[in-house]
This record gives sequence, C-alpha cells and structure tokens, in this order.
Amino acid sequence: MSATPFHIDKALLRLISKGDTSAFNRFYHQTNAMIYKAAMAYVKDPQIAEEIVQVVYIKIWEYRERLIQVQDPDDYLYILARNTVFDYFRKVAAEHKHLAALRQQSPEHSDLVTASLQEKEGRQLLRQVVARLPSQQQQVYLLSSEEQMSYDEIAAAMHISRFTVKRHLELARRFVRKCLHHLGGLF
Repeated sequence: MSATPFHIDKALLRLISKGDTSAFNRFYHQTNAMIYKAAMAYVKDPQIAEEIVQVVYIKIWEYRERLIQVQDPDDYLYILARNTVFDYFRKVAAEHKHLAALRQQSPEHSDLVTASLQEKEGRQLLRQVVARLPSQQQQVYLLSSEEQMSYDEIAAAMHISRFTVKRHLELARRFVRKCLHHLGGLF
C-alpha cells in the first residue's frame, strides 16, 4: 500500500471528533476512493476491499474523540487503512489455522468438504500474497509454480536471461514464505 496523501483538513477532523455527522460525510466522500484503491492493492477482491473501507470508517467514527490528537491526518488515515488490511489477513489466517486445528482434533470425522474449503482458502491467501509481488516476479513465480516451466523456458517466454529468472524466482519465493509465515505460519 503506497502512502498516497489524502490532504485532509485538520479542522474537518476536529468537527468529526465533536460528533458532526455532516463533516464525517464530507470526510468519507473525500477519502473513501483512496482507501478503496489502497485496499484493492492488497486484497485484489472488490467485495473484500469494500468491507475494509467500511471497517476503516466504523473505526474512525467509534474513536472520533481521538481525532483531535491526530498530528498528521494523511498518515493517520493511511496507517489505519493499512492496519485494517493486515487485520483482515490475520483474520483469514486465524480462521484457516482454526479449521486446521479442528481437523487435527478429529481427523476421523474430517470430511472432503472441510478439506476442500481449507484448500480453497489456502489458495486464495496464496493468490493474494502473490498478487503483491512486482509484476515480473509475479509472472516468473506463476510460470514456475503453475505452468511448471523450467528457468530456460521462462527466460525464453519472457525474453529475459536465465539468471534474471532465477533471481526473480528466489525473491518471489522469499517474499511469499515471509508473508505466509507472518500471517500465521500456515504453509
């Protein structure tokens, strides 16, 4: 999520902190598209991005009294949006971990539906992490993992050197492992 300035007026935040709903509506209309765009950069799902936007504004309204203390409104909103996205990823990871724990507790009662659901959630989480890779790393990673292409085949298809393919794949795998580990050590 890149820190794009929102250029928020502190006076508007003061009004919101006092419970002014019209100021909150103005604030929402000034900033919601940027928060949505920032959320989409991470989650790549319009419905989830929309939910994240709503959570951000619910938090702002619930803790509006604190807005008067905000020194840099742009940073505040950016950090709040970013943390809400990370909360979403942690929630998905925790749900996945919980399902896995339930499955381990009673493996004899585990059915194919539960296994399929877990696999689907794991693939979705992996897709979201891969979508955050730089475009060339993402393309190399997908060609290697999904198309099972060799370094030489990827290099030929992308018109880059074999060494570049190897480096992109190393960086992509390192990033994916780090993100998945950070999100709960699921894989």
